[in-house]
Amino acid sequence: MGGLVVAAVLAVAGCGGGGQAGGKPLTKLTYRGPFVTSGADAPLYYAAKLGYYEQEGLEVEIRDSKGSTQAITDVGNGGSDVGMAAVTNLITAVAQGQQVTGVATVLGRTSFGFFVPKDSGIASIKDLRGKSIAVTALVERNMYAALAGAGLAESDVRAVVADPNALITTYVSGKVDAMYTVRHFAPQAARRPSNVLMQSDAGFNPPDYALIVSKGTLGERPEVVRGFVRATLRGFQAARRDPEAAIDAILAEHPQLDRGQSLGTLKSVLDFMCSPAQRGRPYGESSPSDWSNTVAGLRKAAGLQGPADGRAYFDNSLFTKGNGLGTGTC
Repeated sequence: MGGLVVAAVLAVAGCGGGGQAGGKPLTKLTYRGPFVTSGADAPLYYAAKLGYYEQEGLEVEIRDSKGSTQAITDVGNGGSDVGMAAVTNLITAVAQGQQVTGVATVLGRTSFGFFVPKDSGIASIKDLRGKSIAVTALVERNMYAALAGAGLAESDVRAVVADPNALITTYVSGKVDAMYTVRHFAPQAARRPSNVLMQSDAGFNPPDYALIVSKGTLGERPEVVRGFVRATLRGFQAARRDPEAAIDAILAEHPQLDRGQSLGTLKSVLDFMCSPAQRGRPYGESSPSDWSNTVAGLRKAAGLQGPADGRAYFDNSLFTKGNGLGTGTC
């Protein structure tokens, strides 16, 4: 997931205008997303347009990135206040000592899978034995965990590690048999008609994406983090109710984006908001069993070194302390 970081960082439209909310100055907050700007970011722009950040007293600046690892490092080092990252990357970073944590699981069901051409005869992940698979270095180890769920070893496939900017091009050009990435990229890969074999079908079902913050920021500015998380979760729920309006909001700031492709990406993202374990729980609250099962899979198949308890990698305090966030249920 990636692309070049935009040269100019865009301030979100609608976040405070003159820097005031009800006569009070807005608190400026920087957010680092996990990918180059796409339809997947529309819920944040829609939250801004609807005034959700302003209602929390925040003026949010949205930045994109070349991938989750960049977002995690940036937030951990204080370059951005908050961010979003793939949960598998977050777990790996925390296990390696990064002082960050997940504060809300925005997308609780895994969207990762293997793109295979419709005419390839590949009907299951197990059929990838002996095939070449394009993958980015950021998620290569996660791919092996997914393959292990289908009974395949690392040596059973040939990984072709591609730069995030070249991943889809490598696949659609026919240079490889398959591609491992999120299903959200189906619109971009449409030039090579494909099926997506979801890794959850092989039993590896980690949470997808979480909002992240440094542990220091959460400890020192919990109410600011709470406001950002609440507004962002409301933005995702609003986008699910009206994805067309959410796309209007991001196109107002990024008119260079293709509307059809952006809408397709957003709708795919919204399919993964809640995992079965989150059903009936507050939207965004992390499921300990989902995270612990992910840690177990990464320890077994990807050599993860770190705590076995999934609760070492996320913090549900925004949901369990005070009156929670009041953002509905999964």
